[in-house]
Amino acid sequence: MPTDSARLHAVFDLAMRIGEGLLTNGAAASEVTATVLRVTSSSGLRNVSAQVTFNEVTISYLADESATPFTRVRSASVRVQDFARLAAFEDISHEYLSGELPLDEARRRAAAIPQRPPLYKIPLVIGGFAVMGGAAALSFGAGSLVVVAATLAAGLLIGAGEVLARWNIPPFYGQALGGLVAVLAAAAVALVDSTANPSIVVVSCIIVQLAGLSSISAVQDAVTGWYVTAAGRMLEALMLTVGLVAGVRVGMLVADLLGADISVSASMPLTLTTAVVAIISGLGMGLGYGVGTQVPARLLLTAALVAAGSAIISQVLGGLMLDRTVAVGVAAFLSGLAATALGDRLRAPALAFVMAGVIPLVPGSRIYRGLLGLGDDLMSGAAELLGAAEIAVSIAAGVVAGQLLASRLMPYFRRSGIAYTPAISSPFTTMRRRRLSLGSRRVRRRRGAPVIEPSTMTGEMTALSSTMFEDPSFLEDLELPSEQESTSGRRTDREE
Repeated sequence: MPTDSARLHAVFDLAMRIGEGLLTNGAAASEVTATVLRVTSSSGLRNVSAQVTFNEVTISYLADESATPFTRVRSASVRVQDFARLAAFEDISHEYLSGELPLDEARRRAAAIPQRPPLYKIPLVIGGFAVMGGAAALSFGAGSLVVVAATLAAGLLIGAGEVLARWNIPPFYGQALGGLVAVLAAAAVALVDSTANPSIVVVSCIIVQLAGLSSISAVQDAVTGWYVTAAGRMLEALMLTVGLVAGVRVGMLVADLLGADISVSASMPLTLTTAVVAIISGLGMGLGYGVGTQVPARLLLTAALVAAGSAIISQVLGGLMLDRTVAVGVAAFLSGLAATALGDRLRAPALAFVMAGVIPLVPGSRIYRGLLGLGDDLMSGAAELLGAAEIAVSIAAGVVAGQLLASRLMPYFRRSGIAYTPAISSPFTTMRRRRLSLGSRRVRRRRGAPVIEPSTMTGEMTALSSTMFEDPSFLEDLELPSEQESTSGRRTDREE
């Protein structure tokens, strides 16, 4: 279709801003690409190709075979965890697709999101992660001294990481410093009370530091075929984990010099009391993580409930003598299933619920046992670390499987034809001529209502704003579905 240059630039500007915002805040490559293409297709642009890599979004438009492609590239800024901004970008894309938001207003709102202040100030963010660390210690049956130490250590390492980030120090060193702080806090507990279990302080801090890594999105990208982005995210997660390991190892050397015993004790057996503790600690971890990652206030309780559910499911399955890898995989699968359904129902980023749900499943104790074992028995330490990696893969694969299943089931229960978050999909483009479904049986046409058309994903629906049909020349350029073409031909024959 003929498209004027000014409008083309405006549509691309909106699509690029939304794509960059989603990628920066941790969305998977399939979701970023699908959202970008939904924005362009709902604006009337066909023959659009979108490519997403680890830190870059590229969109190309080909008007016709004889035209020069129009291409724009936008680099994503430093990745952060700000689910309030992620929700804002998804709100804009959903409202634009449904025709509620005009193009100029959508561009203005998208441009304003990176400049607005965070939902929660830094002291509250540090406090949220501190609560998360204390709740993680409680989940291991820690006493009051250890819980307080874990809370203070988690807050301190997050605060130190914020300072290093403001100084533009790479996050690798922030992870290393956090690992050192965790072990030193555990050594202090061991010196104060020899009967306490100081290793829980280190394990809790490991959970706090690993909770924000992009391993879930990396596995989702790898499973769905976005290998370049998956490789970048996996390497990032690996380097940050290596930084944490380096900090913990240095802390262990200092603890040995001080004569502090920070070895790992046995885990808690499953009882009614431990089950209640698991639920309470899960609520605390979900709530603390939500505040620390700027989850909007209306979603905090839901995120905490998802975390509590994940914690008790893994605890019960583990107590039933089920293999730990299988137990966390099942819990992660149910978390992914619930997160996708809740995200679509509440018009919220499913990623916020996913990340809250996997926090109680992070194998912090196994990672720490592996690090301790490396100093005494290399083979046993390496075996523990490989076991931790196996659990991490099980968590990510379970979450993605739950999301895949939920994304296929949600269209049968959704009130609207437009999904809030696109379904997970393998790589795709709109570099083909598609037909507009003017007579869809799934949607009853109303005057002024958007027209629903199939998107590039199976089972997904996007909307064309009703304002697009004010120009008759646009309709002339569209192809009718084959059954409507034959119906139109029969009507013409009868009229003749």
